[in-house]
Amino acid sequence: MVNSISCGSKPSASRRDPGTDDDFDTHISETCSELFSSLRRADQRKRGEQYVRGLLTAHGRKTARNLAAFVGEGAADQNLHHFVAGSTWNWHSVRAALARYADQTVRGDAWVIRPMVVYKAGGRSVGVGRRFVPDLGRVVSCQQSYGLWLASDTMAAPVSWHLTLGREPGDRHDRQLSAHGEEEELVGLAAELAHTNRALARPVVMDARIAALPRLVRALSAADQTFLLRVSGDLPLAPAGVRGQPDRRPQISPAQHLMEQLKRLSRPVEWQGSISFVAPCNVVLTDQLPQRTLLLLGVWRANRRRPADLWLTDLTSWNRGALLRLAMLTSRVDADFNRVSVGVGIRDFEGRSFQGWHRHVTLASIAHALRLSRTDTPHTPANASPSR
Repeated sequence: MVNSISCGSKPSASRRDPGTDDDFDTHISETCSELFSSLRRADQRKRGEQYVRGLLTAHGRKTARNLAAFVGEGAADQNLHHFVAGSTWNWHSVRAALARYADQTVRGDAWVIRPMVVYKAGGRSVGVGRRFVPDLGRVVSCQQSYGLWLASDTMAAPVSWHLTLGREPGDRHDRQLSAHGEEEELVGLAAELAHTNRALARPVVMDARIAALPRLVRALSAADQTFLLRVSGDLPLAPAGVRGQPDRRPQISPAQHLMEQLKRLSRPVEWQGSISFVAPCNVVLTDQLPQRTLLLLGVWRANRRRPADLWLTDLTSWNRGALLRLAMLTSRVDADFNRVSVGVGIRDFEGRSFQGWHRHVTLASIAHALRLSRTDTPHTPANASPSR
Protein backbone atom coordinates (compact mmCIF):
# COMPACT_ATOMS: atom_id res chain seq x y z
CA MET A 1 0.00 0.00 0.00
CA VAL A 2 1.30 3.41 -0.90
CA ASN A 3 1.82 5.92 1.86
CA SER A 4 0.06 8.85 0.32
CA ILE A 5 -3.48 9.83 -0.58
CA SER A 6 -4.32 12.14 -3.40
CA CYS A 7 -6.31 15.25 -2.55
CA GLY A 8 -7.33 15.86 -6.12
CA SER A 9 -10.67 15.08 -7.72
CA LYS A 10 -11.07 11.42 -8.65
CA PRO A 11 -13.08 10.39 -11.71
CA SER A 12 -15.84 7.88 -11.17
CA ALA A 13 -15.19 4.43 -12.57
CA SER A 14 -18.88 3.62 -13.01
CA ARG A 15 -19.91 2.20 -16.38
CA ARG A 16 -21.98 5.21 -17.46
CA ASP A 17 -22.45 8.83 -16.54
CA PRO A 18 -26.21 8.92 -15.87
CA GLY A 19 -26.86 12.61 -16.32
CA THR A 20 -30.36 12.34 -17.84
CA ASP A 21 -33.44 10.65 -16.42
CA ASP A 22 -33.45 8.04 -19.20
CA ASP A 23 -29.80 7.25 -18.62
CA PHE A 24 -30.34 7.01 -14.87
CA ASP A 25 -33.37 4.74 -15.30
CA THR A 26 -31.30 2.38 -17.43
CA HIS A 27 -28.43 2.63 -14.97
CA ILE A 28 -30.72 1.59 -12.10
CA SER A 29 -31.94 -1.46 -14.02
CA GLU A 30 -28.44 -2.57 -15.03
CA THR A 31 -26.99 -2.05 -11.55
CA CYS A 32 -29.84 -3.83 -9.79
CA SER A 33 -29.54 -6.74 -12.24
CA GLU A 34 -25.87 -7.02 -11.29
CA LEU A 35 -26.25 -6.57 -7.53
CA PHE A 36 -29.24 -8.92 -7.21
CA SER A 37 -27.80 -11.65 -9.44
CA SER A 38 -27.28 -13.90 -6.40
CA LEU A 39 -31.04 -13.96 -5.75
CA ARG A 40 -32.31 -17.17 -7.30
CA ARG A 41 -35.92 -16.16 -7.84
CA ALA A 42 -37.00 -13.68 -10.49
CA ASP A 43 -39.69 -12.24 -8.24
CA GLN A 44 -37.08 -11.42 -5.59
CA ARG A 45 -34.88 -9.65 -8.12
CA LYS A 46 -37.95 -7.72 -9.30
CA ARG A 47 -38.91 -6.70 -5.74
CA GLY A 48 -35.34 -5.65 -5.04
CA GLU A 49 -35.31 -3.24 -7.96
CA GLN A 50 -38.77 -1.93 -7.05
CA TYR A 51 -37.69 -1.28 -3.47
CA VAL A 52 -34.54 0.55 -4.57
CA ARG A 53 -36.49 2.65 -7.06
CA GLY A 54 -38.93 3.55 -4.32
CA LEU A 55 -36.10 4.61 -2.02
CA LEU A 56 -34.77 6.85 -4.78
CA THR A 57 -38.10 8.47 -5.70
CA ALA A 58 -40.54 8.38 -2.76
CA HIS A 59 -40.94 11.47 -0.61
CA GLY A 60 -41.02 11.42 3.17
CA ARG A 61 -40.37 8.31 5.27
CA LYS A 62 -39.47 5.26 3.24
CA THR A 63 -42.14 2.89 4.56
CA ALA A 64 -43.34 -0.03 2.44
CA ARG A 65 -46.66 1.75 1.87
CA ASN A 66 -44.92 4.94 0.80
CA LEU A 67 -42.57 3.07 -1.53
CA ALA A 68 -45.46 1.13 -3.02
CA ALA A 69 -47.08 4.35 -4.22
CA PHE A 70 -44.24 4.65 -6.73
CA VAL A 71 -44.46 1.04 -7.93
CA GLY A 72 -47.94 1.19 -9.49
CA GLU A 73 -48.81 -2.43 -8.82
CA GLY A 74 -51.63 -4.04 -6.86
CA ALA A 75 -50.75 -5.25 -3.35
CA ALA A 76 -47.31 -3.69 -3.79
CA ASP A 77 -47.00 -2.61 -0.17
CA GLN A 78 -47.53 -6.19 1.11
CA ASN A 79 -45.11 -7.54 -1.48
CA LEU A 80 -42.39 -5.02 -0.61
CA HIS A 81 -42.91 -5.49 3.11
CA HIS A 82 -42.60 -9.27 2.72
CA PHE A 83 -39.53 -8.90 0.53
CA VAL A 84 -37.73 -7.11 3.37
CA ALA A 85 -39.21 -8.59 6.54
CA GLY A 86 -40.30 -12.10 5.57
CA SER A 87 -38.35 -13.25 2.52
CA THR A 88 -35.36 -15.59 2.56
CA TRP A 89 -32.74 -13.83 0.46
CA ASN A 90 -29.24 -13.52 1.86
CA TRP A 91 -28.04 -9.94 2.25
CA HIS A 92 -24.37 -11.00 2.63
CA SER A 93 -24.01 -11.94 -1.03
CA VAL A 94 -25.74 -8.73 -2.10
CA ARG A 95 -23.38 -6.68 0.08
CA ALA A 96 -20.37 -8.44 -1.43
CA ALA A 97 -21.59 -7.42 -4.90
CA LEU A 98 -22.27 -3.89 -3.63
CA ALA A 99 -18.71 -3.66 -2.28
CA ARG A 100 -17.31 -4.53 -5.70
CA TYR A 101 -19.58 -1.96 -7.34
CA ALA A 102 -18.64 0.71 -4.78
CA ASP A 103 -14.95 -0.07 -5.32
CA GLN A 104 -15.37 0.81 -9.02
CA THR A 105 -17.43 3.93 -8.28
CA VAL A 106 -15.87 5.44 -5.15
CA ARG A 107 -12.29 4.25 -5.65
CA GLY A 108 -11.86 4.58 -1.91
CA ASP A 109 -8.75 4.99 0.19
CA ALA A 110 -10.08 3.45 3.41
CA TRP A 111 -12.89 1.64 5.17
CA VAL A 112 -14.53 4.01 7.62
CA ILE A 113 -16.63 2.53 10.42
CA ARG A 114 -19.30 5.07 11.31
CA PRO A 115 -21.96 4.83 14.04
CA MET A 116 -25.59 5.50 13.22
CA VAL A 117 -27.87 6.46 16.09
CA VAL A 118 -31.64 6.56 15.55
CA TYR A 119 -33.57 7.96 18.50
CA LYS A 120 -36.65 5.89 19.29
CA ALA A 121 -39.20 5.85 22.10
CA GLY A 122 -40.44 2.49 23.31
CA GLY A 123 -39.26 -0.94 22.24
CA ARG A 124 -41.27 -1.59 19.09
CA SER A 125 -38.20 -1.53 16.83
CA VAL A 126 -35.40 -4.07 16.73
CA GLY A 127 -32.30 -3.24 18.79
CA VAL A 128 -33.78 -0.31 20.74
CA GLY A 129 -32.23 0.26 24.16
CA ARG A 130 -30.83 2.94 26.43
CA ARG A 131 -27.27 3.74 25.42
CA PHE A 132 -24.60 6.34 26.00
CA VAL A 133 -24.22 8.58 22.93
CA PRO A 134 -20.81 10.36 22.94
CA ASP A 135 -22.01 13.24 20.75
CA LEU A 136 -24.71 14.04 23.32
CA GLY A 137 -22.72 13.10 26.39
CA ARG A 138 -25.70 11.30 27.91
CA VAL A 139 -27.80 8.14 27.80
CA VAL A 140 -30.81 8.07 25.46
CA SER A 141 -33.27 5.53 24.09
CA CYS A 142 -32.06 4.70 20.61
CA GLN A 143 -31.19 2.13 18.01
CA GLN A 144 -27.41 1.82 17.60
CA SER A 145 -25.72 0.46 14.50
CA TYR A 146 -22.43 0.78 12.63
CA GLY A 147 -21.90 1.15 8.90
CA LEU A 148 -18.80 0.15 6.96
CA TRP A 149 -18.14 2.87 4.39
CA LEU A 150 -15.75 2.89 1.46
CA ALA A 151 -14.46 6.46 1.36
CA SER A 152 -12.35 8.70 -0.83
CA ASP A 153 -11.83 12.44 -0.40
CA THR A 154 -14.66 13.13 -2.89
CA MET A 155 -17.35 10.56 -2.03
CA ALA A 156 -18.26 7.72 0.32
CA ALA A 157 -20.72 4.82 0.26
CA PRO A 158 -21.85 2.29 2.89
CA VAL A 159 -21.58 -1.37 1.95
CA SER A 160 -22.06 -3.36 5.17
CA TRP A 161 -23.75 -2.98 8.56
CA HIS A 162 -23.76 -4.20 12.15
CA LEU A 163 -26.76 -3.73 14.47
CA THR A 164 -26.16 -3.59 18.20
CA LEU A 165 -28.33 -5.98 20.19
CA GLY A 166 -28.48 -7.29 23.73
CA ARG A 167 -29.38 -4.21 25.74
CA GLU A 168 -32.82 -3.69 27.15
CA PRO A 169 -34.25 -0.59 28.84
CA GLY A 170 -33.13 -0.58 32.45
CA ASP A 171 -29.98 -2.61 31.85
CA ARG A 172 -26.72 -1.31 33.28
CA HIS A 173 -25.21 0.51 30.30
CA ASP A 174 -21.49 0.48 29.75
CA ARG A 175 -19.74 3.12 27.66
CA GLN A 176 -17.39 0.56 26.17
CA LEU A 177 -18.25 -1.47 23.10
CA SER A 178 -16.43 -4.45 24.59
CA ALA A 179 -19.18 -5.02 27.13
CA HIS A 180 -20.91 -6.84 24.29
CA GLY A 181 -17.88 -7.96 22.27
CA GLU A 182 -18.56 -5.65 19.35
CA GLU A 183 -14.94 -4.79 18.55
CA GLU A 184 -14.39 -8.13 16.83
CA GLU A 185 -17.69 -7.91 14.98
CA LEU A 186 -16.94 -4.44 13.65
CA VAL A 187 -13.48 -5.46 12.48
CA GLY A 188 -15.10 -8.47 10.86
CA LEU A 189 -17.12 -6.23 8.54
CA ALA A 190 -13.97 -5.19 6.68
CA ALA A 191 -12.10 -8.45 7.19
CA GLU A 192 -14.88 -10.49 5.58
CA LEU A 193 -14.80 -8.40 2.41
CA ALA A 194 -10.99 -8.45 2.23
CA HIS A 195 -11.01 -12.23 2.75
CA THR A 196 -13.29 -12.75 -0.24
CA ASN A 197 -11.56 -10.17 -2.43
CA ARG A 198 -8.06 -8.91 -1.61
CA ALA A 199 -8.64 -5.95 -3.93
CA LEU A 200 -10.98 -4.62 -1.23
CA ALA A 201 -8.25 -4.48 1.45
CA ARG A 202 -7.98 -0.96 2.87
CA PRO A 203 -6.95 0.63 6.19
CA VAL A 204 -9.76 0.78 8.75
CA VAL A 205 -10.55 4.27 10.07
CA MET A 206 -12.77 4.59 13.13
CA ASP A 207 -13.69 6.82 16.03
CA ALA A 208 -12.69 4.45 18.83
CA ARG A 209 -13.02 6.75 21.82
CA ILE A 210 -15.57 4.45 23.49
CA ALA A 211 -13.84 1.20 22.50
CA ALA A 212 -11.48 -0.92 24.58
CA LEU A 213 -8.31 -0.10 22.65
CA PRO A 214 -6.22 -3.21 23.45
CA ARG A 215 -9.08 -5.47 22.45
CA LEU A 216 -9.79 -3.51 19.28
CA VAL A 217 -6.13 -3.38 18.25
CA ARG A 218 -5.78 -7.13 18.86
CA ALA A 219 -8.81 -7.79 16.67
CA LEU A 220 -7.44 -5.59 13.89
CA SER A 221 -4.01 -7.20 14.07
CA ALA A 222 -5.47 -10.71 14.05
CA ALA A 223 -7.43 -9.79 10.92
CA ASP A 224 -4.30 -8.32 9.29
CA GLN A 225 -6.03 -4.94 9.07
CA THR A 226 -4.04 -1.72 9.14
CA PHE A 227 -5.81 1.00 11.07
CA LEU A 228 -6.17 4.63 12.08
CA LEU A 229 -8.23 5.07 15.26
CA ARG A 230 -9.44 8.24 16.91
CA VAL A 231 -8.68 7.87 20.62
CA SER A 232 -9.58 9.69 23.81
CA GLY A 233 -7.20 12.03 25.57
CA ASP A 234 -7.05 9.86 28.70
CA LEU A 235 -5.76 6.76 26.86
CA PRO A 236 -2.62 5.58 28.74
CA LEU A 237 0.42 5.33 26.46
CA ALA A 238 4.17 5.07 26.85
CA PRO A 239 6.75 6.63 24.50
CA ALA A 240 8.53 4.02 22.39
CA GLY A 241 12.22 3.62 23.13
CA VAL A 242 15.19 2.93 20.91
CA ARG A 243 14.51 0.74 17.86
CA GLY A 244 10.84 0.81 18.59
CA GLN A 245 11.12 -0.91 21.96
CA PRO A 246 9.56 0.65 25.07
CA ASP A 247 11.85 2.05 27.71
CA ARG A 248 12.66 -0.29 30.57
CA ARG A 249 10.81 2.05 32.87
CA PRO A 250 8.37 3.78 30.56
CA GLN A 251 6.68 6.92 31.74
CA ILE A 252 3.03 6.15 31.14
CA SER A 253 1.04 9.27 30.35
CA PRO A 254 -2.39 10.15 28.97
CA ALA A 255 -2.32 10.58 25.20
CA GLN A 256 -3.33 14.22 25.48
CA HIS A 257 -0.47 15.02 27.85
CA LEU A 258 2.04 13.39 25.51
CA MET A 259 0.89 15.50 22.58
CA GLU A 260 0.74 18.75 24.55
CA GLN A 261 4.47 18.34 25.17
CA LEU A 262 5.11 17.89 21.44
CA LYS A 263 3.07 20.77 20.07
CA ARG A 264 6.26 22.71 19.29
CA LEU A 265 7.14 19.94 16.82
CA SER A 266 3.86 20.21 14.93
CA ARG A 267 3.88 21.20 11.28
CA PRO A 268 1.13 22.70 9.09
CA VAL A 269 -0.81 20.39 6.80
CA GLU A 270 -3.44 21.58 4.32
CA TRP A 271 -6.61 19.62 3.61
CA GLN A 272 -9.38 20.99 1.35
CA GLY A 273 -8.42 24.59 1.98
CA SER A 274 -8.04 24.27 5.77
CA ILE A 275 -4.78 24.26 7.70
CA SER A 276 -4.17 21.93 10.63
CA PHE A 277 -1.03 21.50 12.69
CA VAL A 278 0.06 17.89 13.08
CA ALA A 279 2.67 16.19 15.26
CA PRO A 280 3.51 12.44 15.43
CA CYS A 281 4.88 10.45 18.37
CA ASN A 282 6.00 6.81 18.51
CA VAL A 283 4.21 5.05 21.37
CA VAL A 284 3.22 1.66 22.73
CA LEU A 285 -0.08 0.52 24.21
CA THR A 286 0.93 -0.55 27.69
CA ASP A 287 -1.96 -3.06 27.95
CA GLN A 288 -1.12 -4.75 24.65
CA LEU A 289 1.00 -7.90 24.57
CA PRO A 290 3.20 -8.38 22.69
CA GLN A 291 3.94 -4.68 22.56
CA ARG A 292 4.69 -3.06 19.23
CA THR A 293 5.37 0.48 18.14
CA LEU A 294 2.40 2.54 17.06
CA LEU A 295 2.13 6.17 16.02
CA LEU A 296 0.12 8.73 17.96
CA LEU A 297 -0.94 11.70 15.86
CA GLY A 298 -1.99 15.00 17.39
CA VAL A 299 -4.04 17.46 15.34
CA TRP A 300 -4.45 21.15 16.26
CA ARG A 301 -6.87 23.41 14.36
CA ALA A 302 -6.24 26.61 16.30
CA ASN A 303 -3.55 28.21 18.40
CA ARG A 304 -4.41 26.17 21.47
CA ARG A 305 -2.40 24.01 23.80
CA ARG A 306 -4.65 20.96 23.59
CA PRO A 307 -4.98 19.04 20.30
CA ALA A 308 -8.45 18.90 18.76
CA ASP A 309 -8.07 15.23 17.75
CA LEU A 310 -5.82 12.32 18.66
CA TRP A 311 -5.30 9.36 16.32
CA LEU A 312 -3.50 6.07 16.87
CA THR A 313 -2.20 4.06 13.90
CA ASP A 314 0.07 1.21 12.86
CA LEU A 315 0.85 3.03 9.58
CA THR A 316 4.13 4.21 11.06
CA SER A 317 5.83 4.81 7.70
CA TRP A 318 3.15 7.21 6.44
CA ASN A 319 3.85 10.93 6.52
CA ARG A 320 1.70 13.25 8.61
CA GLY A 321 -0.07 14.76 5.60
CA ALA A 322 -1.21 11.36 4.31
CA LEU A 323 -2.39 10.34 7.78
CA LEU A 324 -4.37 13.54 8.28
CA ARG A 325 -6.12 13.08 4.94
CA LEU A 326 -6.95 9.52 5.91
CA ALA A 327 -8.41 10.73 9.22
CA MET A 328 -10.47 13.39 7.47
CA LEU A 329 -12.29 10.72 5.47
CA THR A 330 -14.55 10.51 8.52
CA SER A 331 -15.77 14.00 7.58
CA ARG A 332 -16.43 12.82 4.04
CA VAL A 333 -18.54 9.95 5.39
CA ASP A 334 -20.46 12.25 7.74
CA ALA A 335 -21.21 14.62 4.87
CA ASP A 336 -22.42 11.89 2.51
CA PHE A 337 -24.49 10.26 5.23
CA ASN A 338 -26.46 13.50 5.61
CA ARG A 339 -26.30 14.42 1.92
CA VAL A 340 -27.41 11.06 0.49
CA SER A 341 -28.14 8.26 2.98
CA VAL A 342 -30.74 10.11 5.02
CA GLY A 343 -32.60 11.03 1.84
CA VAL A 344 -32.85 7.41 0.67
CA GLY A 345 -34.24 6.26 4.00
CA ILE A 346 -31.29 4.59 5.70
CA ARG A 347 -32.85 5.36 9.12
CA ASP A 348 -36.48 4.65 8.22
CA PHE A 349 -36.94 0.94 8.97
CA GLU A 350 -39.68 0.24 11.51
CA GLY A 351 -40.25 -3.20 12.96
CA ARG A 352 -38.91 -5.94 15.22
CA SER A 353 -37.30 -8.03 12.47
CA PHE A 354 -33.50 -8.28 12.71
CA GLN A 355 -33.42 -9.78 9.21
CA GLY A 356 -35.71 -7.03 7.94
CA TRP A 357 -33.51 -4.28 9.33
CA HIS A 358 -30.42 -5.73 7.62
CA ARG A 359 -32.22 -6.11 4.31
CA HIS A 360 -33.57 -2.55 4.46
CA VAL A 361 -30.18 -0.93 5.15
CA THR A 362 -28.62 -3.09 2.41
CA LEU A 363 -31.18 -1.84 -0.11
CA ALA A 364 -30.79 1.74 1.13
CA SER A 365 -27.02 1.38 0.68
CA ILE A 366 -27.61 0.36 -2.94
CA ALA A 367 -29.82 3.42 -3.39
CA HIS A 368 -27.05 5.56 -1.87
CA ALA A 369 -24.48 4.18 -4.33
CA LEU A 370 -26.83 4.82 -7.24
CA ARG A 371 -27.55 8.35 -6.05
CA LEU A 372 -23.80 9.06 -6.01
CA SER A 373 -23.68 8.25 -9.72
CA ARG A 374 -26.05 11.09 -10.57
CA THR A 375 -24.02 13.98 -11.97
CA ASP A 376 -26.66 16.41 -10.68
CA THR A 377 -26.43 15.20 -7.07
CA PRO A 378 -25.67 18.26 -4.91
CA HIS A 379 -22.19 18.25 -3.42
CA THR A 380 -21.58 18.97 0.25
CA PRO A 381 -18.08 19.91 1.44
CA ALA A 382 -16.50 17.14 3.49
CA ASN A 383 -15.56 19.54 6.25
CA ALA A 384 -19.18 20.44 6.95
CA SER A 385 -20.49 19.80 10.45
CA PRO A 386 -23.32 17.30 10.04
CA SER A 387 -25.14 15.68 12.96
CA ARG A 388 -25.44 11.99 13.64
